[in-house]
Amino acid sequence: MADDRVERGSTRVEGFLSGELDFQLMRSLGAGNYGGATPGEVFATRAVVNGDDPYAWREALAAMAERVLNSGQKSLERGHRISARDHFLRASMYYRAAEYFADPFGPDTVKWGLASRDAFCAAAELISDRIEPVEIPFEKKGLPGYFMAPANGAERGKTVVVLTGFDGTAEELYFQVAAAGLERGYNILIAQGPGQVGCLRIHPDLKFRPDCEKPVGAILDFALARPEVAAERLALYGISFGGYFVTRAAEHDGRIKALIANSPIVNLYAYMAGFIGPEFAANPPPVSLNEVDEIPENDFPCEAKLSFKAACRRFGVDSFATWLSRLKDFNAEEKLAEIRCPALAMVGASEGAEALRQSKRFVESVSGPVTERVFTVKEGADAHCQMGNLPVSNAVVFDWLDELFAA
Repeated sequence: MADDRVERGSTRVEGFLSGELDFQLMRSLGAGNYGGATPGEVFATRAVVNGDDPYAWREALAAMAERVLNSGQKSLERGHRISARDHFLRASMYYRAAEYFADPFGPDTVKWGLASRDAFCAAAELISDRIEPVEIPFEKKGLPGYFMAPANGAERGKTVVVLTGFDGTAEELYFQVAAAGLERGYNILIAQGPGQVGCLRIHPDLKFRPDCEKPVGAILDFALARPEVAAERLALYGISFGGYFVTRAAEHDGRIKALIANSPIVNLYAYMAGFIGPEFAANPPPVSLNEVDEIPENDFPCEAKLSFKAACRRFGVDSFATWLSRLKDFNAEEKLAEIRCPALAMVGASEGAEALRQSKRFVESVSGPVTERVFTVKEGADAHCQMGNLPVSNAVVFDWLDELFAA
């Protein structure tokens, strides 16, 4: 007998048991607020992964990215520019999500990273706002990024320089911040400094450095040399580890007229010790980079291996002990009083006690006027960087800037 039932569909809303995998799934869904994903594609990708397997998840994401990219290319060939743009934007973010779980020292991390960049650049040519890939001069290298301006923006307009953190990318920042800023009339300069994912794609020798005021200073030089940028309305915004970059930069550079830290990180060692556990940080296992792949997964899960290898690559270290020692150099606590520009401190209520403590330390120590915004569970914005509710996050950022720059 033929099946003659009528149903709503077979795709189910299902996450992961792993907190890390589930956060990354939420991260992909969050990009959908600005065209970087669809729930159907994300959950269709989840459906082909058995259990909490980051290796299967990255392969499924890369396959979805390729499928969506091919659809975009077919749309473009047939003259459907809007459809092509939308497909390219989503493909860019699916490649980024696959890149996140790629072996940091393997070929896929660069392959998928460049595929994400190329898909985004293909979309940028079809977006009405101006999106210009740029290279920012710094110590005889070019730091990659994008300068973005509204289609009908002011000749000299208000501008936000945006930096991501440990594992974000310039392309992802379009969905996290730039799209919302452009529609409000802001220029956006997205930059990637030493050690950051997009920079490592082309400059693998550049690692994270504690004196990030130097590369950020070069980024500000570049911004202020642009004729579109009004120097008196220049904001600096750092997301995740970027909260350290911008805090440290603002301690040394008076050209910043508004500072946004999401969240403020003033002591990276204490922050990461809170993330991995203080006992682990105090007594790190004697694991080195050249032996980590040989450790059984029952003793060292694959997620932890990938995170450890990513830290080694981006900080230029080769063991847990050397990484933790290196983190102690990344400290911005002593000069917080040097920050005199208006500042906005943003943190999620569920980011943990250490993140909340560092935000409070920032708020109590800077010399200029400061606003603290703690995002709550009831808002659906309590996660790290408000990944689950980017529209609320962007409303806070740009409403604050609108009022500040209108004064």
